[in-house]
Amino acid sequence: MTSKFQGKAGSGKKFHFDNLFWDDPQVYESIDVYQIGDLCCESDFVLGPHKQLCYEISYITSGKGEFMTDGKWYPVQAGDIYVNLPDQTHDIRADKIEPFRYFYIGFNFNYYTGDQNPFLHIKKMFDHITYPIVKDRLNIEIPFLGTFNEMSKATEYSNIMVKTYVHQIIVLAYRNFYDDWQKEYTPDKNIDNIKYLTYQIISYVDTNIYHIQELPQIAEELGYSYSYLSHIFSQETGLTIQQYYNQKRFEMATELLKKGELTITEIAEKLHYQSIHSFSKAFRKTIGVPPAQYQNLHKNNQKNRQRYSKEK
Repeated sequence: MTSKFQGKAGSGKKFHFDNLFWDDPQVYESIDVYQIGDLCCESDFVLGPHKQLCYEISYITSGKGEFMTDGKWYPVQAGDIYVNLPDQTHDIRADKIEPFRYFYIGFNFNYYTGDQNPFLHIKKMFDHITYPIVKDRLNIEIPFLGTFNEMSKATEYSNIMVKTYVHQIIVLAYRNFYDDWQKEYTPDKNIDNIKYLTYQIISYVDTNIYHIQELPQIAEELGYSYSYLSHIFSQETGLTIQQYYNQKRFEMATELLKKGELTITEIAEKLHYQSIHSFSKAFRKTIGVPPAQYQNLHKNNQKNRQRYSKEK
């Protein structure tokens, strides 16, 4: 696997981690991958119209802009998944105020496996997509980041890991478009209504932590007043919905800081804090140190463990 890190003034790109395999597609069983990458755009970035040679899944991780398919422009923003099909005309342009960063993978379904291709149904469903955008609710970003991590520091088993991540990206995109995965775990039917609603609140927060703009949307989704849900949740758990939501945000923040693949500003935006200042203030109040210091402490601990392991 080869990759290149691009970033030059005037290119419209802040950075570009692009893995190209057009001359030698990477075969992951039933999927042939031609391109996968991470592009952070400047406000003047325009890709330019081009014909799609394969299927492409894009995930907008921050900012906003527009994607074009066959002459029609669609606004996209953080959290959106966009799918392009072969032979479509495609173009991209970044917003002038909030230019986006997005992940992408270009691939085809391996026809040599014929009817034995386990992705054949997904291919048929992708071919019938009429509206190319869907909001991600299944954390498709995670396998993208896993793929980039394996490609940037390839080890003995990286190819196996990349195959797994690539399959996950395609299946999660399919599920976001076609499956009703909002219906999470349902407790025993004999459980009383208050406990059942408490499970629903917990499940909704856990599943949509990156997409909750404001807590009353939980009540809208479940069909109850927010004051009623707050009362029963506090009664059952001893926490307010706000406290539980903040707790989950901090859990995700610490995991993202440990991974080190997003900036602190990007993490604050991803978890819907009003500003990096409000995120840092809340993080320090809860964890005891600012986000940057927490990240450095984690890096130092990792280095110390590696050093200790080598010395042994």
